[in-house]
Amino acid sequence: MYFLDKNRIKYFKTLIDTPATDRKKALEMFYIELFLQTPDGILWKEEHKLINIPRQESPDCLFATADNQKKGIEIVDWVNDTKQCLVTKILTDIARDICIKIKKEQNIYITLCIDIYDPQRWNYRTREEYLNYVYNPGVKRLQANTKTLKKVFLEAVLKSDKITDNLIEKQLEVNGQLFKLTFHQSWLGYPDFHINNVSLCWQDPAMALQRIINYKNKKYRSYLTKCNTCDLLIVNPYYSTGNCMLSDKETIFKSYFPNVFLLNWTGMDISVTKLHTVQP
Repeated sequence: MYFLDKNRIKYFKTLIDTPATDRKKALEMFYIELFLQTPDGILWKEEHKLINIPRQESPDCLFATADNQKKGIEIVDWVNDTKQCLVTKILTDIARDICIKIKKEQNIYITLCIDIYDPQRWNYRTREEYLNYVYNPGVKRLQANTKTLKKVFLEAVLKSDKITDNLIEKQLEVNGQLFKLTFHQSWLGYPDFHINNVSLCWQDPAMALQRIINYKNKKYRSYLTKCNTCDLLIVNPYYSTGNCMLSDKETIFKSYFPNVFLLNWTGMDISVTKLHTVQP
C-alpha cells in the first residue's frame, strides 16, 4: 500500500525528526539505502564486496572492499530547474518547517497539503492561452518572499482549532496570490506533506546532467584523498516533479567518476539509470 511504504515513512520521519544540522547527512544515507535496494545498487555492492563505513564526508559515503581498499560514493541532489519546480521546492521547505513546528509544540505528526491557485487553469480566453496552459501548466512565480509565506501559513495552522484527525481547510491570500492549506493529524502515525503545483517532465536533460557532473568532476581528486575510487549518485528528490526522463539511454557523459548513477524515487517506485561515461 502506497501510504505504508517503508521508504516513504522513513523519508518523512528523517525530514521532521532529524535536527537541521544532521538532516543533509541523514538524507544522504537514506538515498544510499534506496540505491542499494535496486538491482544496479545490489550489483554494485556485491561486485566489490563492500562493507559500509559509518558517517563520512567528502565523499559522502565510504565502503571497505574485500581487498582492503576504500570505495567512495558522492551524492548530489538534482532539481529540475524549471520555474514551476523551483516554486514547488520553496513551498515544500515551508511545509516541512510547519510540520516540524507542530511536532515540536504539539507533539503530533500532521499531514499537510498546500494548493496554489493557477490563474491559467480558469482564465484562458483564447486558443493560444489554452494551449499555453496545457503545455506549460503550473505556477512559475511566488508573489511573496519565503519568510512572509512561512509566517502566514504557520499562523493559519497554529490559530486553527485543535488539530485532530478531522480535515481542516484554510483559504489564504498572500500578496494577491491564492493558496489553500489542508491538514489534519496523521492518520497513520507519520508526517506527510505535499505541494499541488503541476510541472511537466523535463525531456532529455543531457546538458543539465553534464553540468552537474562537471561540478562534481572539479572535486573528484579531492575525494581520492579518502578512497581509492569514487562513484557518483545523482538523486532526483521526491518533491521534484518529472525531474528527468532520458529517452536516449546511449547519451555519453564526460566524467572522472568511473560509474555515474541517476536515482529516481517517486515515493513508491525506485529506479536507477547507469549513465554511459568516458573520461574528459
